[in-house]
Order: sequence, then C-alpha cells, then structure tokens
Amino acid sequence: MTGNLFVLKSFGVFLLNLHKSMNEKKKKSIATKLKITLSAMSLFQKYGFAAVSVRDICGAASISIGSFYYYFKSKEEIINTIHQQLDLLWEEKILHHHYGEDLKANVLYLFEEAGGILEDLGWEVVTQSYLYLLASSQKYAIQTDRPIYVQLRKVMNAGRSDLRTGTDIDALIDRLIRSGRGVLFEWCLLSGRYNLNEKLREDLSLILDSFCGETS
Repeated sequence: MTGNLFVLKSFGVFLLNLHKSMNEKKKKSIATKLKITLSAMSLFQKYGFAAVSVRDICGAASISIGSFYYYFKSKEEIINTIHQQLDLLWEEKILHHHYGEDLKANVLYLFEEAGGILEDLGWEVVTQSYLYLLASSQKYAIQTDRPIYVQLRKVMNAGRSDLRTGTDIDALIDRLIRSGRGVLFEWCLLSGRYNLNEKLREDLSLILDSFCGETS
C-alpha cells in the first residue's frame, strides 16, 4: 500500500473512533485540521516542501486561506502535526502484531515499522520536520510519552529475561531512540541515499546485542 493510501485509510479509522460524546463542532474542527495535514503531506511528497505554498494546500484541501490560518500559523507548523499523525499510523500498523519470544526481533520490528512510514513520507519532508523542531519550542517528537516509547517499554518489560541483569530499560530505550534519530538524520543529510530500515537494523542490532547478546 502506498504512503498516501495508508494515510487516508488511517485518517478514516481515526475519525470513526472519535469519542462518541464529542460534539459535532469539535469533530468538524478535528476533521478539518486533519484534512489540511493530509493534503499538505500529499503535496510535500509530490512536489517537495519548498515548492508548495499555503494557497496550494488550501486548494488541495478545498478550504479558504482564512480557514488555514485558523488552524496553522504557517506550513512549517504542519510538520509538528505530522509527527502526531505518524504516531497514529504507526500505532495502527502494529495494532494486531503478534510478538514472538525474541526480544531483539520485537524491538527491531517496532523501529522498522516506523522506518517504513518515514521512507514513504520521504526524506525531504522528514528534513523539514527536523528544521521545524530546531526552531520551535514545541518538542512533541522527543516526548517520552509518545507511543513508540510506551510500546518499547511494554515489549522490553515482557522480554526482560533476555536482558542482562540490572539493565535500566528506560536508559536502553533512550539509547536506541537516540541512535535511531542519528540514522534518520544522516539519511536526510544524504538525501535518502540508502535504505533506512537496513541501516536502522544494523546500528540498533549492535546496541541490542550488547545488552541481550546474540539472538536468532
């Protein structure tokens, strides 16, 4: 499934699961913001971030420019929303996964699902997300209550017996995610020249092997 089709599918699932007590005005507001985000993502993927204007996004989303600025201060601010949308996509992809007994394989699976989504999004949009994070006071991308942190804790606690005695799980997760960000940053610097997931597996495996040894 292509990135755009997967985004649209997840968008529909998300709307269907909005809390039933939410009033129609609130639902419409959330739906509009998501529609703008998805339209922008599609244009960024197709034409590149720099080539897309706010007017282009409004045309694709069938909204007025005034409506755009009601939800976002700029097209750069959409990038922060993209992080949250990517988390929704990632959570849906892993929702029905059956984990095995191999802790290393389970951890790599979580990172590789995230890597696949980022490759679909494209290195240029990911690069813009880094630029936005550096310039913004909003740091959602590094919050430790994000879904990937939560799921990694669950997987590691379930497979604790594979880890060396005394391993600090939170410290290990931080190390893995820092390494993953480093791979992602280099991937952007090299304009997406290499396979992101292959490099993630290579580098993260080195860390995991030092904490739980070789696994098949």
